[in-house]
Amino acid sequence: MEPAIRFRFSDLPLEISLIIFEYAAEPTFSQKEKYADKNPYATALSLCLVSRLARCIALPKLLHTISLRRYRSLNAFANALRMQKAYASEKSDLFLDYTSVVKRVCISHNDLRERRARDSTMQLYMIPLVPVLLAAPALAIDCYYLGHVVQIVEDVWNSRAHLNTDYLFPAKTQSLTIMGHRTDWEIFRHIRRGSVFLASIPHLTYLINIGKEGDTFRDISRGLISPEHPLHMWMHDIPWACMQSLKTFSVVYPHLDAPYDVAAYIDDSRGLDLHVERLTISTSLFRQDPASFPWVTPPFPVTRPGEKRILSDGVSFEVTHSRANFWQFFYMWDKVWASGLTD
Repeated sequence: MEPAIRFRFSDLPLEISLIIFEYAAEPTFSQKEKYADKNPYATALSLCLVSRLARCIALPKLLHTISLRRYRSLNAFANALRMQKAYASEKSDLFLDYTSVVKRVCISHNDLRERRARDSTMQLYMIPLVPVLLAAPALAIDCYYLGHVVQIVEDVWNSRAHLNTDYLFPAKTQSLTIMGHRTDWEIFRHIRRGSVFLASIPHLTYLINIGKEGDTFRDISRGLISPEHPLHMWMHDIPWACMQSLKTFSVVYPHLDAPYDVAAYIDDSRGLDLHVERLTISTSLFRQDPASFPWVTPPFPVTRPGEKRILSDGVSFEVTHSRANFWQFFYMWDKVWASGLTD
């Protein structure tokens, strides 16, 4: 048997080394482990310490999708932005304009006691993030935080617009996703009228509160009930007069069209690996005449994994090829969103 060929990583051609760095720096959002047990950014962070060249390769990969799941994550990211501002003033080679590389930002929190206790300090963390939030094409925000984020973004913009009357609202947001929403919550009620941030949003998506709405959307997956009734309150809550740019409204939920293990589904230590279903409404058609909007009538065909089914001029269903781990109660969507399964 011939001996194994051994070589050092440093012996590789530079081009191949850079490809390996770029591949290794991709965060592992779809990992089986919980983020608390294994940081999905761990490899990219380690590569940033190897050399300046490795940092140049890894950092944009690390920053493409930012998942801020704790107050300490918000604080750490705000500090990183302040550091970049200092690098810029010093004209350091370590400076990187985060607004050029951050494409997706998620702000969530699953500790109700902590988030209530620290609401008063959230503004301190959020203000440095505003340029990044305005530059990111995709935002996902816990429904509890929506009002805070919109107010802070618009307050910062208003302060700058006051100094320059020609300063146009710079948001590049193409998709706003609201996580953990329930049909009996009116989340836009307390957001100021005439919101320039909301006015710029073309695509709005709700990720349901599975514990409260899961059974209803399970029956929609099975074609047993029309989406008209559960979506009625949400459609009524949307500030149509303000959101003139809105083109689509979507709702995302686990695809449960077959018998499943109920015991595993209610156990957050096990859960079920399920496909993800997306129901999309054409808001331009709905806006024309809500009373005659062509909602589908049950029973209607079930959409299978990997399929997209248009059931009327204004209603479509799409189910992913891939699966994600779901459980019924106190479910957080940040992992599924970061993996791209809700897009």
